Amino acid sequence: MKKTLIAHPNFLELWKKIAAEKGMDFPQVRFENFPDQWPNLFISDIKESIEHQDVTYIWDFSRPEDMFINYAMMRGILDYYAGKLRVIMPYFPVGTMERISEKWEIATAKYFADIMSHLPEWRNGKTSIHTFDIHALVERFLFDSFKVNLETHTAMNHLSVIAKEKVIVFPDEWAEKRFWKEFPNHEIIVLSKKRVWNERVIELKEWNPEGKDLLMVDDLIQSWGTLIRSAEYLRGLWAKSVSGYATHGVFPNDSYKKLTAVLDNLYVTDSIPENNERALQAENMHVFSLQADIEKLIFAQ
Repeated sequence: MKKTLIAHPNFLELWKKIAAEKGMDFPQVRFENFPDQWPNLFISDIKESIEHQDVTYIWDFSRPEDMFINYAMMRGILDYYAGKLRVIMPYFPVGTMERISEKWEIATAKYFADIMSHLPEWRNGKTSIHTFDIHALVERFLFDSFKVNLETHTAMNHLSVIAKEKVIVFPDEWAEKRFWKEFPNHEIIVLSKKRVWNERVIELKEWNPEGKDLLMVDDLIQSWGTLIRSAEYLRGLWAKSVSGYATHGVFPNDSYKKLTAVLDNLYVTDSIPENNERALQAENMHVFSLQADIEKLIFAQ
């Protein structure tokens, strides 16, 4: 089967780079809207690029309003007789709501997984969905394995160069449990968050940050206030420098500006494509590309 690559328009630059460097089919795709704002979608060269071919779709769900566009495009690819469909979902957007802590909350991660589990099979197998650094490992079991194959991957490998001389700081015990094995040769500091009435107080669980270059590591930056308080807390313990890394930098309300003002350096990936533009506005914000990781998934078989 010939390999074809299609992507959400937010991933246009990544789409072009992979297709050009790997000699993949790059069909013309129209992501437009009718006057009522419902999507008007079109793929050119269906017979040559989709029918009986190995198709990869890279999608961006950082905005809830794009849910239907992405789902309709994937269903369309399958309904036009794709020989195989591989879905790259760099960021699982509702991952922080995989459980409820009080009655009447809605565990939206479960229902998102239900929608994705209804992707039809292609001719000889199940659609595969690939995502990076999910918020909680249990989330992989929310997807129906009878209908789709979900594979989880990590982008922690991108820290091999910048983390070499730094102490790794995990903002809580959950991050430590998930990612400590990625840093076997590093000194590790673990913070904990203790709830005092309605406020979460940050405490040092292990080790001493004094005089050290620190790199706080997690899967996701969304509650930027916690990261700022952690950085200020560590500086108060005489840390030499404090930087931060997260695979997924969400940054609601342009919060990356507040973070880069407090951190020595802020590192994220392009799992949310908008981060490339944000990094142009902040000298100490750096974006790792997932291009090589995605290419490995496409050409693994």
